[in-house]
Amino acid sequence: MTLTIEELRAGVPKHSRKMITQNVVEVLNQLSSDHGEDFAEHYKQNLMSMSTVLKSGTYNMKDYMNAVKFSAFRLMDHSDVDSYMLAFPERYQRLMLKYADYGDEQSIRADKISSFVTAYKKNEIVAKVTEQALIPSRILNAPMFQTALNIQMSIAMSSRSDQVRSQAAESVMKYTMSPEVQKIELEVGVKGQDEIMALRTEMHRLASQQQGTIMSGTNTSLEIAEQVILHEIEDHDDIDISGELG
Repeated sequence: MTLTIEELRAGVPKHSRKMITQNVVEVLNQLSSDHGEDFAEHYKQNLMSMSTVLKSGTYNMKDYMNAVKFSAFRLMDHSDVDSYMLAFPERYQRLMLKYADYGDEQSIRADKISSFVTAYKKNEIVAKVTEQALIPSRILNAPMFQTALNIQMSIAMSSRSDQVRSQAAESVMKYTMSPEVQKIELEVGVKGQDEIMALRTEMHRLASQQQGTIMSGTNTSLEIAEQVILHEIEDHDDIDISGELG
């Protein structure tokens, strides 16, 4: 695999294309020789898909490429220290030499180099790249997530078992809570969004109410199970969620 400057420039935001030089391309192609074509392709895809990070700060291309490289190794299940060693072999060797008198390699890695790795992970651009690295799986699985959510909503509203209904309601409440960190910019198109939000709100209220009456003894399980819920369960197969990385 040989990456061209034209191909790389086509994969980053317009305002960042001037940062793509022939030297950058040569670095990418060298990765193929150092770590194999599979990693080089993995790195290239990450470099392009995470390029929205360049919009959020005044970062230079070298720092961005290093952050993506470190993140790429971590995504391949290497430990943090191993990822640092693979991404920055010269730095790693310098640190090993610097602390050679401290003990064996394992001790140096655990007690000395790990602190440098922790500091690097806290670097702003590394943190942003790490956040971006978590995006693809959630986007790719969004349709399946919505299907599962619809099923749980239906069970919570229609099951004859109060235990099953309660568990389904708890599941929906858990997975529809707003995430603490949401850095990705998505265009989300939901048909009938008002109806869905109203149904979700009512479901939360109903689940809490039913749990309360069962625990207090106001109603028996049979009475709860036989309650008629005057809501029409609509088919939400027309929900369309689409996300695009910049």
